[in-house]
Amino acid sequence: MKLLISVTLAATYGITMRLLFVSFGNDLSVMSLSFFVIIPFIIGYLTILLIPYREQHTMTGAFFTPWLTCLVILCITSLTGMEGMICWAMAFPLFGIVAGCGGMLALSRKRRRARKDVEWDFDKDDTGQPGSLKVSLLFFIPLFAGLLEGNRITAFEELTIEKHVDIAAAPQDVWKALTTAHQSVLHSSHPTLCTLMGFPRHLNTTLDTLAVNGHRTAAYEKGLTFDETICRLEPARRLEVTITNDPAKISKAVMDEHIVIGGEHIRMQGDRYALEPIPGGKTRLSLVSRFSINTPFNWYAGLWAKWLMSDVIREELNSVRQQCTH
Repeated sequence: MKLLISVTLAATYGITMRLLFVSFGNDLSVMSLSFFVIIPFIIGYLTILLIPYREQHTMTGAFFTPWLTCLVILCITSLTGMEGMICWAMAFPLFGIVAGCGGMLALSRKRRRARKDVEWDFDKDDTGQPGSLKVSLLFFIPLFAGLLEGNRITAFEELTIEKHVDIAAAPQDVWKALTTAHQSVLHSSHPTLCTLMGFPRHLNTTLDTLAVNGHRTAAYEKGLTFDETICRLEPARRLEVTITNDPAKISKAVMDEHIVIGGEHIRMQGDRYALEPIPGGKTRLSLVSRFSINTPFNWYAGLWAKWLMSDVIREELNSVRQQCTH
């Protein structure tokens, strides 16, 4: 019961902070270090602080118990539409680790208190009143830090993903499949990381003119589209396109509002297809995709972006291979 109370109170704090960050508009950003570091740290600290101290408490338990609080917050914010599952899937590991660190600090604090005062009742808080929570300015630090941080985010960092596939077909045949006026994308029967996270699947690509400045449209599920313009063309050898899309036309039902493609945090740059003949009458089809991200934690967001984009690229390459070999 004490665990349920501590998780409930800590989760309530986390959801309250989420609502407050949104209510401040552009003055506070959910995509900030204040939100992704300070808030989960305090959530973890609060979760363990409110649980009565017992000798069997371990650092491992103090690290993982706050993950339960984070899971409760995940469920509530997802069911109410505050956050999308794609955003949470990427954020949860970082959120949980930071919350776990907060939980370990709370347990360390209890242990130090126990060594200093063996008669201290750990079923009471610092005010000596059982079950009461002393409201502290500590819990409002994220708001103050967030206001100071504002919407300051790092400059766009360009990332590149390259994958290739060997196709049992001549370069001319692969080129024909790649540049057809209407190219349907064939998907693997096995689930990918993208599909598990709810990322829209690529449906088809249409081409109006096979020439420089020709226009391609890549259509995805839920109405997501990418406008592509051919910038370089070498028949049966190379095809390069630049990619643009209007974030205002992307519904929140398609992507989480914090990772809208073309918005302030992620933008697609372009793709480059290269065809290389290899022994045995085969062709090596390579796809290099360029995109950029802009967050206060590019090192972490970049890992997820690369994993997701790798899935998308592999699906597209495998689709071309299937079209050439069936």
